[in-house]
Amino acid sequence: MGRVLLEKRPVFMSVSFKGKRVILATGFKTDINGWDPEFQRVSPANPDASGLNNWLETLEEIAKRTMTALQDSGKDLDAENFRTLFRKLKPEYSNGFFKVFYKFMDEGLTRWSKATYRKVRSIYKLLREFDDQSTFGSSFEKMDKQFLHSFIQFCKQRSYKDSTTYKAVSILIWFLNWATDNGFNVYREYKQFYKLMEPLQETSRQMLSLKWLELMGIRDHAIESRMMERARDLFCFMCFTGLRYSELQLLKKEDLTATEVVVRRQGGRPRRVPLNTFGKEIYHTYENKYYRNNTAFPSISLVTMNKYLRELGKRVGLNREVTLSREGDQRVPLYSCLTAGIAVNTFIVNAIELQIPAEFIAEFTGVRNDSRVRKIKGDLAKTEIQKFDQR
Repeated sequence: MGRVLLEKRPVFMSVSFKGKRVILATGFKTDINGWDPEFQRVSPANPDASGLNNWLETLEEIAKRTMTALQDSGKDLDAENFRTLFRKLKPEYSNGFFKVFYKFMDEGLTRWSKATYRKVRSIYKLLREFDDQSTFGSSFEKMDKQFLHSFIQFCKQRSYKDSTTYKAVSILIWFLNWATDNGFNVYREYKQFYKLMEPLQETSRQMLSLKWLELMGIRDHAIESRMMERARDLFCFMCFTGLRYSELQLLKKEDLTATEVVVRRQGGRPRRVPLNTFGKEIYHTYENKYYRNNTAFPSISLVTMNKYLRELGKRVGLNREVTLSREGDQRVPLYSCLTAGIAVNTFIVNAIELQIPAEFIAEFTGVRNDSRVRKIKGDLAKTEIQKFDQR
């Protein structure tokens, strides 16, 4: 008999209304000795109690939403309709916020750059520390205004800069969007996080980009080295399309046509970027060449690419001085800090000068939070007003 009590049994949820009763599976099992019948929850002695009980609370919330939705819709409040709608609203089973976060990192391991993975992993560890040291805890249903305030205070206690905290919250929002898109989360209060945070103070650091003539100088420069030529072509393609380096490296042959680029992302709709004449020229150069894993372009490491870009910039004469705040507002020649990362900014700058609406720029680049677009527009506006001084 004791053996039977120790066997794990499935946990069901019972919902009663109008004399009817619906039995719903919760998706997990527990042993009888690990169940608290008084509170109808997993006993705290179970090491997974927190995650499992959070899941039960989530199901209770979904049951309430299902009931309200049926009442408001005018449909018959019967067992079949309740069960059907409940299944549509119920998220995927997960016995813990951090297990889903780990799944997020695991899926990103093959798609992100090493630097991106390290950043996400550091935020995972930070949230773990916050969860251990605070009484608040981390779960999907707790991602609200109170959580954000507590997390920001936690970061301040660790002497984090406002910009560092902002980046940590941005990665958290990225994860929560992924969890929502993949059916692990149904709570949406986190979408207010950006509005609830104080805006970052502007710094003197320039958002580096190339002017049109500088970009054309790189594109038209004669090159003998094949590797440098590839670095130039890939960089220019990003400048003409608004793609990031990580997105470019994942493009397959079928993702490019003579008219557009299709940027695919896990758990989300693909982003379609129309090809302009300059992008088409580069596309045709590599259209009939084939590379490992059927990629659209040759593979080149970011370190190698940046090395060739700086050398190319020096040859072309990109000596315009720019400001780097991390160096104490030091003025340096543009070529010395030329990287693949400024390609998106270059696309945005030239798109703004062509008076392409900000919403289209955001759609092409995938920059949903258009603060970067606003910042660049502000910098351009300052330059434009200075034209009065030349009269």
